[in-house]
Amino acid sequence: MIQFFSSLSFDWSNPKLIVPLVFVGIGFAILFYVLKISFDSIHLKRNGTKTNGTVVGFKDVGSDKYGKKSRALLVRVEVDSKVWEFQTLNYWVLPPYSIGDTVKVLYLYTNSEIPTSRMDNWEELFADSILLGAIAIVLLVLGGLLLYNFNPNVSFIF
Repeated sequence: MIQFFSSLSFDWSNPKLIVPLVFVGIGFAILFYVLKISFDSIHLKRNGTKTNGTVVGFKDVGSDKYGKKSRALLVRVEVDSKVWEFQTLNYWVLPPYSIGDTVKVLYLYTNSEIPTSRMDNWEELFADSILLGAIAIVLLVLGGLLLYNFNPNVSFIF
C-alpha cells in the first residue's frame, strides 16, 4: 500500500496533470451534490406527510430530438385549508397521468409557506441521484486511472 502512494508523487507544476485533476475534482463535486440531494430525498421520505394530489395540468419543459414536447405534471395538493401546486421533477413525452388523476404526494413544511413537495415514487425521489452518481463514479475512476498511470514524458501532438 505504501508503494502505491509513493508512486503518486508528482511534479505538480506539470500542466499535463490538469486533465486528470479536473476529472477527479468534477467527480467529487458531483458526488457531494448527489449526497446532498439524496439526503434531502431520504429526509422527505422519512419525515414527510403522505397525501393525495390531483394532476391539474402540464408544463412544457423542452423537446426531444424529433421535436416532441416533454411535459412535467402540475400537481395540486389540498390539506385542510391550505392549497398549493408544484411541478414534478420528472417529465415525459407521453405523461402517464391525465388531468384529474390522483397521485400520491409527499410534502414537508420547511421555512417557507409552500412545503417541499414531490410525488411519492422512487423515480421522483432518487432517479437524479442514481444518474448523477453513475457519472461521478465514471469521472472519479477515469481521473484516478489517469493519475495512477501518469507519465510526464508522454507528449501530446497538436
